[in-house]
Amino acid sequence: MNRVGRPREAGIDARIVDAVAELVPQYGYSGLTVERVVKVAKTSKPAFYRRFKSIADVVPLILASRFGTDVDVDTGSVAGDLLEIQIRQCELYNHVLTRSALAGFLDYLAIHPDDAKPFVEGYLAPRRAFTHVLLDRGVARGEIPAGADPAYVADLLTGPVIMRGLLPGMPAIDAELVRRTVSTVLTEIGYTGDRSMLEDFEFPREA
Repeated sequence: MNRVGRPREAGIDARIVDAVAELVPQYGYSGLTVERVVKVAKTSKPAFYRRFKSIADVVPLILASRFGTDVDVDTGSVAGDLLEIQIRQCELYNHVLTRSALAGFLDYLAIHPDDAKPFVEGYLAPRRAFTHVLLDRGVARGEIPAGADPAYVADLLTGPVIMRGLLPGMPAIDAELVRRTVSTVLTEIGYTGDRSMLEDFEFPREA
């Protein structure tokens, strides 16, 4: 006779994600423990480990649920798409949750590279892959010539934002950074069309 396992309680996953998001600004990533997380989530360590290998597995879920993965972006123009993606990215790296967690999280992954898989495959890779989709649409619409390197475009957008988000003493992530990084990418990919949308946007946007 097969024994029926204990059913998973609905809502625990979400409570764990919310608990990690709540605790990161208080303790930083390096100060998080499963004990603290399950106490806030009102669950147990066995319940946590039935769902996640480590706290590192929770981080991609927090990022995706709060900041998206960009796959819904389609403004009708390559310039508008790049602007929308960069606004979102700057909001992500400007957020207290990201600022509190990112440095410690990356330090952890450097020591435990096997734990990077959920972050890379579940969050980072889809965002970077979407750059390819965005550029292909621009080529299909005749806005840009073929041949742009999607990985390099993603690096051009993300590099300055991470630097300002992580390094002490750097200028703030602001509207001017959004404007200049998007303009740089548009020049890099050979876009010669309208850029007026770069002068008429809000950052940060109201929640």
